[in-house]
Amino acid sequence: MRVLLSVLLLSVAISASAQTADELNKHRQQYKADLAKDIKADTAKVDFYSFNPELIVTATVEVLNDEPTFEMITSSGMKKDAQKFVKVTFSYKGENYTLFGYQLTKLKENKEMADHFFIPFKDATTGKTTYASGRYLDFKAGDINDGKLMIDFNKAYNPYCAFTDGYNCPIPPKENTLKLAVEAGEKKYLGEKMTR
Repeated sequence: MRVLLSVLLLSVAISASAQTADELNKHRQQYKADLAKDIKADTAKVDFYSFNPELIVTATVEVLNDEPTFEMITSSGMKKDAQKFVKVTFSYKGENYTLFGYQLTKLKENKEMADHFFIPFKDATTGKTTYASGRYLDFKAGDINDGKLMIDFNKAYNPYCAFTDGYNCPIPPKENTLKLAVEAGEKKYLGEKMTR
């Protein structure tokens, strides 16, 4: 009976991973199609890590109220007004990590984007196998359920500045640097950088 139960549980786990991997592949195809329209360039050299189910983590969320506005540095040297929106804490391989989610002031003023926030981050792969200025993860406030947020690092992506000049992409604050190697999501772009 135990053997049968183990086989059934293993089958369910493999099936769930396969479904998630399939969903991720569809997500990446759509991402590349949208990216090609936006940067007006071939996305053949846009590359990703293989699906890594271990880097789908459930984080505990602390919503931060009345945080002061600060200037977030961008890739062009310009600054964008931003606020800390959430503090997220998660465990990975026995270690605890913390990241902050931010809202950009201009996006908060847009009704369609008012509930959006993003987590820009750097990690031990930054500047090696991933973009030197860090990667992003996007969320909506509604993604937070009962004080928890699922963070899928397989969906970490490069800002437009990785592909073309002329954008003001926020650079992750130092507090959002992870000591671990996030070997999931988008890799460093190997194509020629375009001029906007």
